[in-house]
Amino acid sequence: MSRFRILPVLSLLAVLTLGACAASPGAQPASPSAPPAPSVAPSVPPIVSPPPSVAPPPATPAPTKAPVATPTPATPRPFTEAEKNFLAGVQRGAENCRPVDRSDLPQDASLGIECDGTDPAVAQLGFYQFENDQDMIDAYRTRMNAEGVKLDSGTSCSEGESEHAYFPGEGMILERAGCFLNDEGFANYRYTLPGDHVYVGILGNSADMGALEAFAWVGNQDTPGVPTLWFGGID
Repeated sequence: MSRFRILPVLSLLAVLTLGACAASPGAQPASPSAPPAPSVAPSVPPIVSPPPSVAPPPATPAPTKAPVATPTPATPRPFTEAEKNFLAGVQRGAENCRPVDRSDLPQDASLGIECDGTDPAVAQLGFYQFENDQDMIDAYRTRMNAEGVKLDSGTSCSEGESEHAYFPGEGMILERAGCFLNDEGFANYRYTLPGDHVYVGILGNSADMGALEAFAWVGNQDTPGVPTLWFGGID
């Protein structure tokens, strides 16, 4: 056979073989080279800036003491007729007078009146009526004993705590006066008016007992005389 006729046949066979290989189902097409996957950074939670710090308002400090409510002044009860008559005997140095309830009266007193003082030396005055002179002097002496003031211990309050009869006589003279400092250091002056069965007390604004004694005797023109704060207002 001619060489020229065999070559075309061989060429044809080669073409057919290549086509068969290309169509074979078991062959996998070559994958193109995939680009490398991008690098993924590890997961980090985002940083959140905290809100600006706002300091709470300072707490109001609690008061060291509970506020004390100012009590409403009690309205004094009306004067009885007997108290009105007794009040008429107050001569001077007193204002804002009010009756004293029986539970607040000195021992065995039947009625009483207390007033604010008008003199700078005086805080308060008390006027107390008794049924008789014995009850009057007993109440007076009881108070003097309680304050440690002895009878006839002095004649002038300008010299210190003292007690004496301000009228001459013998025996137990009922016209008596005395002075002392109370537990709070304020001066007191007390005196009696026998016959009217009245006992008078003066509370001072200071420790000056002599000032209270001088106040009680203002205007006296007699010798020996009597204190001048109260004169017979009892019917």
